[in-house]
Amino acid sequence: MLELLVAACLASVDGGAEPVVVAEDAGVVDAGAVSPLADSPYGEVDAGTLAPASGVLAAGADAERRDGKAEFVKGELSVYLGSDRLTVKNTRIGVTVGPDFFAGALYALIEPLVDLRFFDGKLGIGVGVPLRIELVNLALMNPIERIGRLRIEDYDSVHDFGRILKYVTFGRKEDNIYISAGQRYASSVGHGAITRRYSPSIDTDYPRASAQVDMYNDYGGFELMTNDLLEWNQLSGLAFIKPFSFFKPQNLLLKSLSIGVTGAVDWKAPYSLSGVPTQRVTMANRLAITSVKPVTLIGVDAEIKVVKTENVDIKPYVDYSMLINGDGGFTAGVLGRFNVGTDIKNAFRVIAEARFLGNRYAPSYFDTFYEIDRMAYLNADFRDPGTGTAVYIPKGQFILERGLGQRFGYYLEASWGIRNAIGLTLAFEGVSNAPPKNFVAHLELPVLSFLQLFGSYYLRGVNSFDELAMLGPFGLKSILFAGARLRVLPFLFINGRVYKTFRVNPTLERYDNQFGFSVDLELGYEFQKRDPAPPPKEEPAPTTPGPSPTPSTPQLPNPAEQGQPMSPAGMR
Repeated sequence: MLELLVAACLASVDGGAEPVVVAEDAGVVDAGAVSPLADSPYGEVDAGTLAPASGVLAAGADAERRDGKAEFVKGELSVYLGSDRLTVKNTRIGVTVGPDFFAGALYALIEPLVDLRFFDGKLGIGVGVPLRIELVNLALMNPIERIGRLRIEDYDSVHDFGRILKYVTFGRKEDNIYISAGQRYASSVGHGAITRRYSPSIDTDYPRASAQVDMYNDYGGFELMTNDLLEWNQLSGLAFIKPFSFFKPQNLLLKSLSIGVTGAVDWKAPYSLSGVPTQRVTMANRLAITSVKPVTLIGVDAEIKVVKTENVDIKPYVDYSMLINGDGGFTAGVLGRFNVGTDIKNAFRVIAEARFLGNRYAPSYFDTFYEIDRMAYLNADFRDPGTGTAVYIPKGQFILERGLGQRFGYYLEASWGIRNAIGLTLAFEGVSNAPPKNFVAHLELPVLSFLQLFGSYYLRGVNSFDELAMLGPFGLKSILFAGARLRVLPFLFINGRVYKTFRVNPTLERYDNQFGFSVDLELGYEFQKRDPAPPPKEEPAPTTPGPSPTPSTPQLPNPAEQGQPMSPAGMR
């Protein structure tokens, strides 16, 4: 019954869809809670089979191979997991208008937006210029004294102009060439042991335009990611080789064996902060940092496919990485991908990892919430042993000086989806030496041409159901991102989003894990992509008596001329 409903909905979808991804191998699911547990990545927490990680969906239904059969659904499948908002499906030109409460003042947020799609959605570009027009300022004696004033502070530094670039994507995460830049998408490198679903937009008031480039062929490849194009301090990379591929083996094990090296560095990582309470967090400089110390991780990994059929792909892998001047961690995992169905293809993705972790080591160190944790680990106050004063401790200092204990860890994740229709993900993780557990749930429904929906919910460091009942589902240990886009008229849209994430509280001079929401009206036009009409069927020519035609050599179709892929996609 569900498949019939989905099939009916899919029939109403206008062509291809290109939503966003951010989003997240929600690496160490640091969901913005006060908890000592932050050593397990929400590894490839994929959102089903809706789209590749680049956020650009292939036009129409599942891509076809040369033999006409639907291509196996694999690779990064999440669209919005790791993102803080939706991105439109198609080419769009418009302007949004809505209220925005920021730094004690109410503004009218006006943002001209342009989204472009080229090459059947393979290339996506999104830009916008958010402008805040002041309406009421509660910090002034006369709250409407500056009504109509443009908030120029949003563009008073070179870095601020990074907010204009929403995203640029080319290809999918596991294509031979994949490029992603901007604020919308999360980035992972390799299996995510060091960098997993890093998010540039976790601090809502400090947008970053991150970038990632992946390239590979039958013999090897690389991945490279940086956190901020205009003010970069973080770099992650992977280089891998398939050693037996040079001999053109037919054996699956020899053909698929891949060996790689990984590295990452934050060369400006805060190491100590000012102990003066009035110099903690400010809107201007985020934290009063008294010293920095580079954080560097290196690692090696290997993977091999043991099963590869029309509907099943199973790949075990191992990773070992270490924190320089700290300890190391070993991960043994298996990734299983399964496709079921023909007309409607259900895709399932299962990940299971066992981890053996050193005291001074955290897997997926550069994770979704790293930009907060690097300055204020777990967004929590810790007591200074000398003075007893509540202070923030950066992640690097906490792990190297206090440690997390030697422990066994585990991670389990399951995803199901139907491309262009629905995606669902559940993930769970924990460690042996501490009771807190991490959990994530994600659902998205881009099936309808007039409505898009998504929601991501995280819990971090929850000790028990009793504690969860006391704190509430949206308490201090939770993070939420949800968004919707409704087409009311061909030129009128309503956009809304709800979030519970990090924002500087200038009064308390600290990061707050707080609710926020926005609703705006959009005037413009979204160009719906439509599939070309099928060519008319040719009537068979009537047969007449006569000599048989001279047989000729049959001409095989050229895949390139038919627009079919010349080689299969799939990283490593």
